[in-house]
Amino acid sequence: MMTASENPAIKPESGLKTRVKSALIFAPCVLFILYMGGYAFSIMIAAAALIGAFEWTRMVTTGLHAPRLLSRLSAFVAGLAVLAAGFVQRADGMVDNPVIPLFLLLALCCVIFAYNFYHNGPRIGRVLGGVVYIGFALDVMIWVRNGSEYGLYNMLTLLSIVWASDCFAYFAGRAIGGPRLAPKISPKKTWAGFFGSSVGAGVVAAGLACPWLTAHAGVQTVGHWGPLAYGAVGFVLAMFGQAGDLLISYFKRHYGVKDTGDLIPGHGGILDRIDALLLVSLLFGGIIAVAG
Repeated sequence: MMTASENPAIKPESGLKTRVKSALIFAPCVLFILYMGGYAFSIMIAAAALIGAFEWTRMVTTGLHAPRLLSRLSAFVAGLAVLAAGFVQRADGMVDNPVIPLFLLLALCCVIFAYNFYHNGPRIGRVLGGVVYIGFALDVMIWVRNGSEYGLYNMLTLLSIVWASDCFAYFAGRAIGGPRLAPKISPKKTWAGFFGSSVGAGVVAAGLACPWLTAHAGVQTVGHWGPLAYGAVGFVLAMFGQAGDLLISYFKRHYGVKDTGDLIPGHGGILDRIDALLLVSLLFGGIIAVAG
């Protein structure tokens, strides 16, 4: 069969169609494991940490003479520390807070530093910073899902805010256009998309806190907050989600890479897919810890 590159008459599939197809394949699997929770969810998140840390290390050592196994060691450290988060449990079987896994992650980062030092590798401050950022954010995600009886609802709220933010940012940016948000970092992002993402995420979060929905689902919102407070949380978290996206985009632009990987067609690597989720999970986890 001839490809689009071999036959100009064959039009290449659009980026949006590819993204939608990938989402239709991966999203049901992710949601099913999310529903299962427990160790299955912990293993999935640990796998994401492993791949994400590998992609990050490979990216920030571009052009440097890094030790041959550095990216693999970083991946192992992040994956192991995040997997441990699923096994640090209280007496009631719920996952305890992610502080202990964070200490494990920091201790294992010393192994990365020692390995790099022994092999006379380059400075790896960014490698370690990224591994800690990715690992701890995903530790928190496991705690959000498996740390309480309402973990499934809380995790769905977190994902809904991020997904709504992405969708509304895309369509608001395409429909309205206007000034660019950060043209030197991510040329396609607009201020219209930025505020559209927050409005959309706020509306979705408010809907998830609707008393009729929570009563029929048998769940409680964080802090027993109502739709107005949840709408405000969604509005603000969407802004931080856009900031998390721009953070990874800055490093991709700095190191001259389009995507951190090619694992997911149309989306790039794992890190490309969870860039906004990482920062939002840290903040949402903090809200849960404070508001209860």
